[in-house]
Amino acid sequence: MDDKLYQKGHSILESNWFGKLYKPILITIAWVILWRAAALMEYAPHASIWFPPSGVTFAVLLILGSKSIPVILLASIAATFWENHIYQGQQSITTLLATGFLFAAVHCLSYWVGATVLRKFSDSGKTTKVPSLILLFLIIATCSSLLAAFGGAKVLSITGIIAPQEVYEIWGPWWVGDLVGVVVITPLTVSILSKLYITESQWLIENFKAIYDNAPIRNYLYKLVIAIALLSLVSVLVAIFPSSNIVFCVFFLGIAQMWIVFTENPSRAFLSLAILSTTSAILISSLQLGNHALIYQFTISLLAANTYFGLWVPHILLDNKNLRILAERDVLTGAQTRQFFIKNVNNEINRCRRANHPLSLVLFDIDGFKQINDTQGHSVGDQVLTAICKYVEDEIRPGDIIGRFGGDEFMLLFPGDNLSNSCLAAERIRKSIAEMKFAWIEHPITCSFGVVEILSDDTFVSAFERADNLLLAAKRSGKNKVEPITVT
Repeated sequence: MDDKLYQKGHSILESNWFGKLYKPILITIAWVILWRAAALMEYAPHASIWFPPSGVTFAVLLILGSKSIPVILLASIAATFWENHIYQGQQSITTLLATGFLFAAVHCLSYWVGATVLRKFSDSGKTTKVPSLILLFLIIATCSSLLAAFGGAKVLSITGIIAPQEVYEIWGPWWVGDLVGVVVITPLTVSILSKLYITESQWLIENFKAIYDNAPIRNYLYKLVIAIALLSLVSVLVAIFPSSNIVFCVFFLGIAQMWIVFTENPSRAFLSLAILSTTSAILISSLQLGNHALIYQFTISLLAANTYFGLWVPHILLDNKNLRILAERDVLTGAQTRQFFIKNVNNEINRCRRANHPLSLVLFDIDGFKQINDTQGHSVGDQVLTAICKYVEDEIRPGDIIGRFGGDEFMLLFPGDNLSNSCLAAERIRKSIAEMKFAWIEHPITCSFGVVEILSDDTFVSAFERADNLLLAAKRSGKNKVEPITVT
């Protein structure tokens, strides 16, 4: 109900002029505010610990494409004028407009190319694995931020804001700051934009669903507090002992972040990354740790990279789980596959022989199944196979095993049952199947059974051959029978 109301309210809001403008306005304001926050955390001219607007730009271009460029252009020009006012740069309006426009052009082009490439690969999400997309994003973020930083520095040089030789002094720190901004802020911005632009972000929602549900928020906050406390402690010690190597202890922050990554969902992992990055920037500014800024920057970069690579683990586990299911379970019926059933039979043979317990093998198939496929179609045949397998699975005991040998042929393993008890169980199942009703088939569906007790000198192959011969005998003697027949 809440989702429906949200969708209805969203549609109503979109229908008027304000609804069409408020989202671009919010993006513009957010970009400018984050730019100002980055400026407050500069440790050198035009070099901030991190530059969050780059992450906003990449996310907006990823979701909205080139139609969002005017928004970034407006925000860049506004930020340029604001910066000139704050620092009393005395630049002419023409220079400021040219600087803002050229900066926005280079900034948008750098991230638009990267976002377009990532979007193209993401559109084929069914064939492209999430880990591959994560790796591609990190590569694109590195290249796009490099182009944006060097191009941005060149723009400042062309418009006379900085001297030409300063380009090569500031592009490196600028690059790292932009890179950190992209890898830290992009996921959070994408998450927010997916709520505002539902249609445009549908592809992303489909391809990047969270694997795990949310854990209790209290546990997450507990881990986050520990991480912040560790970061604060190291930073305070660095401020007290600036000439020591204590600053390198900040790398231990990776342990706390990976603890969060491996035990929380992706949204919380990215939120903690953003909080730790912001906290780092604030601590560097407030404690005047500019001399160690690069170490903190690379620490944040490593945290971000480890977070992304850490998110591979659930997907790898899920892929392995799916592969294991395919190896162990028949896709159509859900019964054990032939190979997995045989493996379990061999294990049960060894176990029952050690415990001196009986063990029986039952082989059965559906009488006239080829005729069902030929007259009713294979889809009906598949439904018959699934229904019978499900019924038999419900009828047998939890410790019994059902497997699909192939086609319409199934195997049953009865640990602890001798030949007499297994024949009685098979007879009960045979009668029940004959009474099953199928709306799309007029005549009753019947099955034939071959039952053997696995002897002390039997292997699976020898037991299976005897059960198969008894199944053939049941077929030849009229079908819908259990061989051997045990008199009660």
